[in-house]
Parts: sequence; structure tokens; C-alpha cells
Amino acid sequence: MFQLKKNIEDGTSVELYRSNEFIYDKKETLMMPNIRKPENLSLRLNVQSDFESAIQLYEAFKNLEPIQASDERLWTYLSHVDLYPYMIKRWNSAYLGTAKDSRSYIFDHWFLKSTIHSELLRHALSGLWWAVFLSVDETRGDKYELTEILFRQLDFPTRTLGSYNLGRHKEAVIGILDFIKENEGLFKNAFEDKTRYITKHLNLIGGVKPISYYGRQFFKNELQKISTNIAALY
Repeated sequence: MFQLKKNIEDGTSVELYRSNEFIYDKKETLMMPNIRKPENLSLRLNVQSDFESAIQLYEAFKNLEPIQASDERLWTYLSHVDLYPYMIKRWNSAYLGTAKDSRSYIFDHWFLKSTIHSELLRHALSGLWWAVFLSVDETRGDKYELTEILFRQLDFPTRTLGSYNLGRHKEAVIGILDFIKENEGLFKNAFEDKTRYITKHLNLIGGVKPISYYGRQFFKNELQKISTNIAALY
């Protein structure tokens, strides 16, 4: 992987991302134990819907432990091999040669800059998996009901929740999404501004309270207290 990154930095590998199949040295790959390779997963991903793709990806790898899902090597392999056909359709500027800076574009979408949580949520593939992992609720009739809300706006899981430590806490994420679900009228307009406002508000609370110990109802209650302020954001 080090050599692959180096070759992109010096420009020698950029052209590889304009082909229909990424050419790589199979001897340079390692098998990851206890991870089953799903068949034809790339064909099941929908380049028109990140929500649908995220569910397919999560279902294919739902047995991943968080430590495994934080492994840069896994997502680099998937983006270059198994899911490369999806990648060049969903993020096609490098493939078409239309990216302003192909090297930066490739690094932004095919590689994790680091394994901190915000970067895991921003990566083209790991971000899909982590968004579902944080929002899936097995207690619901439709366990992906809240996940759909999370994908309502592109920046919600990546730059809104992903920018705060709050986004690491599953109960906080579910509490936020459940509040939105129960108060759809509040979020009919200015969805992006309002979701940024509530995540920033809860993050400030997290500065003085150990939010990792609180359940979803705590976050819903805190948001209910500021519902008038949320409504005023148009």
C-alpha cells in the first residue's frame, strides 16, 4: 500500500484509475482472517443511492468488528479490487480524466487519510459501512428507518456528525435521528442548517458531561429543550 501511494504521489499510477479494472500485484495483498468475501457485491451497489449502497455494503460485512472496520488495508483493498467497478462509476472524475487534481481526488476517495473516526466516515466505502453501523436499530420493524434519515443529506453523516466526537457514540446518533423522525415538521425546511445546529449543541454538552454513558433518550430530551430554537432556523 505504501508503494501504491508513492506511485500516485509521483504520478506514475494515476492512469491506472482510468481503466475498467485496476491492475495490481496480487502478491502484495494479505488475507484478513474471519472476513468472508461476498460475491458480486459491486453489482448490488447503487451509484444513484448512497443509502441503498450503504445497506448492501453493511449487510455484506455486518460481522465486522469495529477494529476490523477501522483497518485502512481493508478499505483500500475493496476500493481497488472488489468494489473498483462501483468506485469508478460513483466517483468517476479520475476515470473520466475530469478531476482538477487527479492525485488529490484519488487520495480523497480511494484511501483513508487516517483511521480517526471523522476520516472513517468520510471515506467513499468505510463511510457507508460506519454510517449504517451507527444508525441501524434492531429494535425497529424497519431497522434501517433511521439510517435513511442519516442519508437524507450528503454531509450529514460525513461533515456534520463526522466532525464531532458525538458521531462516535451510537446511542447519540440514534437519539438524534429518532428525534428528527418524531419531529419531521421541525426539519421540513433548512435540514442541513438544523442538523448542524443540533449536533453542535450536543457536542457542547459533551464538553461538560460524559455523553458516552448516556442512552438515546438523554439526547432526545436535550433536543426537545431547544425545539423552539430549532424551529426558528429557516
